Amino acid sequence: MNLLIALQFLTRIPVTFKGGVSTESMARSMALFPLIGLLIGALAALVHFLSSFVFAGSVCDLLAVVFMIAITGNMHGDGLMDTVDGFFSGKPRERILEIMHDSRVGAHGVMAGVCLLLAKFVLLGQVPAPLKGTALILVPVLGRWAQVYAAALYPYAGSSPGTGSFVSCVGGREIALASAFTLGAALILLGPLKGLGAAGSVLTATALLARFANRRIGGITGDVLGALNECAEVSGLLFLARI
Repeated sequence: MNLLIALQFLTRIPVTFKGGVSTESMARSMALFPLIGLLIGALAALVHFLSSFVFAGSVCDLLAVVFMIAITGNMHGDGLMDTVDGFFSGKPRERILEIMHDSRVGAHGVMAGVCLLLAKFVLLGQVPAPLKGTALILVPVLGRWAQVYAAALYPYAGSSPGTGSFVSCVGGREIALASAFTLGAALILLGPLKGLGAAGSVLTATALLARFANRRIGGITGDVLGALNECAEVSGLLFLARI
C-alpha cells in the first residue's frame, strides 16, 4: 500500500485507491521515495538506451531529462521555481510563504527553471559514457532521499495545511529505511569509494540548503522538498561528471 501511495504521489503513473490516504500513511510512504526514484531512473536510462539507436548522444541526454520531467509532472521543478520566487523576493517570512503558495511563476522562478534544465542537460553530457546509465538510475534515488532527510529533520513551515504538511509525521523510521536503500543502491552501482562520495556530496548540499530554508521560513514546505530534490540531483550529476 505504501509503495502505491508513493508511486501515485511522485509520478504521473495512474494509480487509484478506494477511499482517501491518511496523513500518517503518506508520511510512512516516504520511506519508499528512493525506491520510486530508482524506478524513475531505470525508465529514464531505458529511454536513453533505446533512443541511442536513433539519435546522437546529446539528443539522448535531452530525451532522458525531458522524460524525468514528464513522468513526475514537473512537480519538483515547480517546487524549485516557487521556492526561488519566495526566497528571492526579499520579503518577510509570511509574505514568502504566500508567494510560494501562489500558482503563478515570477521572473526568478523562470530563470531557476531554465538554469535547472541546462544544468541537468550539460552535466549529464559530461558524465563518462560508461557511467551514463548508472547516473540516470542513481540520481533520482539521491533526489528522493534528500526529501526524506529534510522531512525527517525539519518541521513543516506552511501557515496552513498543504501538499507537504504530512512531513510533520515523518521520523526516524522513514529516514533510516530510505538511507539504507539509498546507500545500498549507491554502493552497488558505483562501488564503495564512489558510492559514498556521491551520497556524501548530495547529503552535504541537502543539509546546507535545508538549513538555509529552516532559517529563512522556520522549516520546510512541499515546494522546498521539490527544490531540495532538484538540487540534490544536480549535486549528484556534478559529482559523477567529475569522475
